[in-house]
Amino acid sequence: MINEGKTKIIESISDSTLVRVRTKDVLTANDSAKRINLPVAEDKTSQNCSVMFYLKSHNIPVAYKTRNDDTSFIAEKCSMIPIECVIRRHPYGSYLKRNTEKLSTYKFSPPLCEFFHKNAVVLPILAHKNLHAITPEVRLMLENSAREYFMENGKWTHTVYTDPLIETTTRTWFLYPAKEPKLHPLMHIDPIVNEKTLEYIKNKLMIPTFELLEKAWLRFKVKLIDLKIEVGFNYNNELIIADVIDNDSWRIWLDGDPYQ
Repeated sequence: MINEGKTKIIESISDSTLVRVRTKDVLTANDSAKRINLPVAEDKTSQNCSVMFYLKSHNIPVAYKTRNDDTSFIAEKCSMIPIECVIRRHPYGSYLKRNTEKLSTYKFSPPLCEFFHKNAVVLPILAHKNLHAITPEVRLMLENSAREYFMENGKWTHTVYTDPLIETTTRTWFLYPAKEPKLHPLMHIDPIVNEKTLEYIKNKLMIPTFELLEKAWLRFKVKLIDLKIEVGFNYNNELIIADVIDNDSWRIWLDGDPYQ
């Protein structure tokens, strides 16, 4: 095992340029405060393999290679960029919490692209039973560590902002709460990638992927509202779609109705 996340396990195989991605029988919600074991691994694996095969057949660069068994697939080993890439056709979810003047009927054309940091922003804390949790300044922390230190019985015991929104400039990235109006940044960091790379991610990966899947869903009278993807560099230093795309990656509405 190379790494284990909330919903999957990354395993090494004989080819050092590839990995096996194994899906867990688990569903999570609310920053993983809610977790339930259900027999979903096979279905989620099928969803991802179908989506990745479809994207690959339309010349979208993806890490996916082939299905391995009922609950795993083989993919290129990637160095992941620690950001979540979100594409929106309509405002919904956290976007409406940050932009209260918008309505969900509004249509972004072209689709709106947003970036969120994979780590959590933790506000200063001067006393804690675990010394590693103490920090006199605002800092970024792995989300798993933040949950370990500051979550009990599914509730945060300290102010933690997961998946902060990134506002990019050439020299500095500003991080904002994902689910509050964008008033003041929580902190700023050095850019993880440059502006040229961000533009490539938007125009060559995010928007083409969204538009392909949007057209595919429309054939079933289903509207794709938003989509989350993650990207990384493979062994050839090519920037590609990695991780997974399944039913936890998008918001879809049957006949465009959010209540169906």
